[in-house]
Amino acid sequence: MSSKDHRLVQCNKKDEETLLIFKKGINDSSNGMTSTWSTKKDCCAWEGVYCDNNTGRVTEIDLNNQYLKGEINFSILELEFLSYLDLSWNEFDVINIPATQHNITHASNLFYLDLSSLYYVSLHMDNLNWLSPLSSLKYLNLSYIDLQKETNWLHVMATLPSLLELQLSHCNLNNFMINPSIEYLNLSSLVTLDLSYNNFTSQLPNWFFNLTNDLTYLDLYKSNIHGSIPHSWKNFTELEYINLWGNRLS
Repeated sequence: MSSKDHRLVQCNKKDEETLLIFKKGINDSSNGMTSTWSTKKDCCAWEGVYCDNNTGRVTEIDLNNQYLKGEINFSILELEFLSYLDLSWNEFDVINIPATQHNITHASNLFYLDLSSLYYVSLHMDNLNWLSPLSSLKYLNLSYIDLQKETNWLHVMATLPSLLELQLSHCNLNNFMINPSIEYLNLSSLVTLDLSYNNFTSQLPNWFFNLTNDLTYLDLYKSNIHGSIPHSWKNFTELEYINLWGNRLS
């Protein structure tokens, strides 16, 4: 259980140092939540930061829609008990990914990650390999982050066995390529998949409808997909919502 009552718990100093490193890259001109991040207060009392009542370790960070600018420094993933991270709907224009994934493995408890940006912000990410150690991830939203240079995105997603919801709308994705040596992609837990507003310029591959049997929500709206819909779409027996509009499908 997480708490905002810092009288009950004292923040872990290592976690405090990690949060302050993360803050250095942020421009909070609106004097929002991160303006309270100061050593004058226990870090469990900082706005947007939530700690475990018993251990004082940071478990959640919610900085959604705070008009934050500057850099997302993935040093934040060194918080080894972090389970929830929401940095969505801000104006970050740089993502600082560490050269090695050693420290990211600390965030193996992370189950919720939302980095989705805004339509008018130019935020790019050239690879997603840093996601692979996050084996507990259930929710992932990278919408409005330009992933055009990431050609291996499907393989990375297949390394996340617990993933239930994947939001990759407006990411400028342009391929469904998989390594021919891999017989199938393991996304068997996936329930929600949003790939709308991308630029695939290709047909839906036959294996696409074998990704999972539990999918209930599929959005491919205006993703520049063409050709015929494979008969294998009927494998999605649990599907409750599907949007294929705005493509050239027959």
